Amino acid sequence: MTSSNRNMHRFSMYESWKKEQPNKARRIQVWWRRVLEVREAKKPLRRIFESDVTGLTGLRCLVLIGVHDDVLGTWAKAMIQLGPEAFLARGLGEHGTSWLVLMRKAALLLVLSLAYVPRSPNASLYLDVLVVLLSNKQAVATSAAQGRAFCQAITAYLIKQQFYRLLRQAISKLPIENSTSFQPFLTLCMLPLSTFPENSPQFKKICVGIFAQVLSLPSLPNRLPLDCPPIFLSYFLLTTPDTVKPLIELISDRLSACSSSNLVANLFMAVSPHYKMLSTQAFASYLQLSVMLFNRFNISSWLNVNVESNNEADYRDSRLQFCFCHPTLPVTGETLRWILKIPTPQHISELINLTHSQTILLPHLAAYLFALTAMRPPYRQEIKNIVLTTSNGGLVGELYREVVARSSLGQKADSMNVYESPRGMPWPHIIFFADLYSQALHTMDDYEFFDMARGSRGCNPLTLEEVTSFSVKLLNIMFMMYSQYSEYWNESRSIQNTCISSDVFCSWKALREKLIRCLSRIHARDSRRPFLFLGRCLLRSELEMNTFIDAAVASSRIYEQRPSGTYSRMPSDVTRYQSTSMSPQLSIFKKIPFAIPFEVRVSIFQHLIVTDRVLHGSTERLNSLGHDQGLRVRIRREEVVLGGFRELAGVNLNAPLEIVMTDGFGQEEEEVDGRGHFKEFLMAFFQEAMYDGLWFENVRGELYPTTHGYAIEANSLNWFWFTGYLIGKAMYDGILMDIPFATFFLVKCLGRTSFFDDLFSLDLGLYRQLFSLKHSSKNINIEDLSLHFSITIEESGVTKTVDLIPNGHKIAVTRENRLRYIDLVTRYRMDTQFKRQSEAFLAGLSHIIQPEWLKMFDQRELQILIAGVPGPIDLDDLRRHTTYQGIYHNSHETINVFWQVVDSFHHWQKRSFLAFVTNCDRPHVLGFKELVPNFTIHDDGSDENRLPSSSRRVNLLKVRVGHFLFPL
Repeated sequence: MTSSNRNMHRFSMYESWKKEQPNKARRIQVWWRRVLEVREAKKPLRRIFESDVTGLTGLRCLVLIGVHDDVLGTWAKAMIQLGPEAFLARGLGEHGTSWLVLMRKAALLLVLSLAYVPRSPNASLYLDVLVVLLSNKQAVATSAAQGRAFCQAITAYLIKQQFYRLLRQAISKLPIENSTSFQPFLTLCMLPLSTFPENSPQFKKICVGIFAQVLSLPSLPNRLPLDCPPIFLSYFLLTTPDTVKPLIELISDRLSACSSSNLVANLFMAVSPHYKMLSTQAFASYLQLSVMLFNRFNISSWLNVNVESNNEADYRDSRLQFCFCHPTLPVTGETLRWILKIPTPQHISELINLTHSQTILLPHLAAYLFALTAMRPPYRQEIKNIVLTTSNGGLVGELYREVVARSSLGQKADSMNVYESPRGMPWPHIIFFADLYSQALHTMDDYEFFDMARGSRGCNPLTLEEVTSFSVKLLNIMFMMYSQYSEYWNESRSIQNTCISSDVFCSWKALREKLIRCLSRIHARDSRRPFLFLGRCLLRSELEMNTFIDAAVASSRIYEQRPSGTYSRMPSDVTRYQSTSMSPQLSIFKKIPFAIPFEVRVSIFQHLIVTDRVLHGSTERLNSLGHDQGLRVRIRREEVVLGGFRELAGVNLNAPLEIVMTDGFGQEEEEVDGRGHFKEFLMAFFQEAMYDGLWFENVRGELYPTTHGYAIEANSLNWFWFTGYLIGKAMYDGILMDIPFATFFLVKCLGRTSFFDDLFSLDLGLYRQLFSLKHSSKNINIEDLSLHFSITIEESGVTKTVDLIPNGHKIAVTRENRLRYIDLVTRYRMDTQFKRQSEAFLAGLSHIIQPEWLKMFDQRELQILIAGVPGPIDLDDLRRHTTYQGIYHNSHETINVFWQVVDSFHHWQKRSFLAFVTNCDRPHVLGFKELVPNFTIHDDGSDENRLPSSSRRVNLLKVRVGHFLFPL
């Protein structure tokens, strides 16, 4: 807008304003003339009223005059002087109907006057009249049933006219410091409760009005006399808990976020000192109402962070995302002070100690604690720690057995639709327990988890059977969420960021993250010491398994790589197919792959490799005859390691490749099957390279990178990269290598967090020392051990001390900080010292095997992919997938005798035999059909002096012809 246009706009606005001024003045004048006319019209009414103050005519004039303090004061004073009986006498006598109609209108005028000016000189008179009119006890004593009907009629009329809202308006104008001025209003507030039966609709409206309008007043505790809180408590929570319970939802719906915060503070102030007085039903009502109120506002949006910074834990749950956030609420400092007392350790401990022994209260307690953690995120960690330490975790076990295990949610994978009616489902119990148990697993070692430390503070509150059942329940819930989510995706793409329901302050996205976190930590325990088989829980048919395979392969085809290295989308039908019909399978496959049987994931892995082979094979150049020009590499047998590194480090091993071994004179060695010497090269390379000083062995013979200073030099890191590169190539080609890697190292290669128990596979001595420190009895003075937050390491023969924290060598380890010391030592030994070596190895491995493929497996499964299954050898499967050469066939007499001999071997002998012919003493996870090439038996003539021999590079066994038991 130009300067001239702006000036024109301002001028037009000014002209409009000038035109409006006369109109506004005229409207004010009209209003004032009407006020004067009304006053003049009421003057005759007032004269008539003054001539018959206590009569029917005077009452009619009073109603017509309306809210006028002098008139109302005169009438109230005159009626009080006549006595309480005068009200009933007129209402029940001649013209009783007219008296009743006019009396209730007069009562409303008194309430309105109090709402406008509660500190009026006539306010006490108004209150006295209202007490008489609303006192059911006095009405019954005076006129029995007729008196009750009279009182009920007036009370019902006032309730309909927002009686408690007007009382709230009056009370809020009273000075907080003068508690005596509140007492008459409190009496007036309670009178309607005795007028109607407790099962009547009017009584329910009265209760809702008191909670929503009076008890939600800000700073109510300061307005009450000392004996008033017990009055409210005794009536609402001791006398009529059954009446309050069904009204909880109505009360919550009538409240704003600000009023909810006030009511939370007021209830806590009134009830918490009297917890021991509450009956079970009363306690349940209190907890339920508190939960509903917690969910009405997001306290973190208006609390000052500095208020609780001293109590805030270091832990932050960054994954949790709130689904909505209220603007800043205008709460008083007094309300804030009381609310901040709710999540304190003292209150939570008291609440748990008083309720956890009462089974019926456990669901309400869990919902209360869940709502509290959502309301006060900074206290989430501390609240969970308090629950975990109560009764040595006994509360956690009771919560699972009495609430979570009995819940219908998650009993079956297709039992209900979780998105259609979330409000009726026990989500708070499931979410809170999953969060709670996830926290317990974070600090629990295997000794405690596997029930070997029963009775100790950190022991597993669940049995292994219960852990399995809980895992199945979580898997079923996840399966329902993912399988049903696609039905709602088209309706609302933001469903994942919305709250589960109005009474569950958690988004669907946060819910999935919490459940996945808990499942992952359970699985991490299972991956070290297997005790459950989650993959068998969801997939009940071969069709379902094939669906997962198809979904994973379809997902991998969304992008195809061009020779230039760029990516382009596949046709839209593939994308559409993947995003609709296979979305649930893909979500499960990516988020919780361990829910799929290991064999199915291995099949998926192989299908992905096949797809990748086609991709790389199709980009190779073809010669004039149309034959594939695969790369041919010559490596001297005398320098397998150096030659292999020199020739293959820059080669794309995903593409077709042939390796030819040469002798000392440069002559190519004979190929047995035309496949080259690749497997033989791998065998020779790893046999020499894994024991050249870059790799160490632990006490179980497992390999891990050295931590000496030279290990992080560029040359050493290149070797780690190349080793991972060749391991990836072996996995890519399905060649098993007899290389046992340490568990903690495989965890690092997968990019996952190492735990204290993984230290066992690195340094058994250190693990035992830290284990003893963690579980030391209370009569041992840890300070006498002279431990500090530092660790001594040796590099190149030089011993040096490394601080685990700044100035750690000066900070002593005590009983209070020993867990942190153990955690820091564990992280340094397994993370810091191996970081660069692991990253280099993983970079080489990922050059062949995509990282997304590796995420399907845990460390134990990755070891199986590399070196085979450490279980029994299935000879029947081996025989079914054996090929024969020469005169041999499956029914040949020598072959039958051969299999009988092998079948008679001990387990270790069978492994030795398998290593003799294939170089690996373990079979493939999918059986011997995956052995490349197949195991082959070739006739070796009939010379009785010839012993069986093998060619491990092609899985070939040569056996002489004979009908006797030959030695192997």
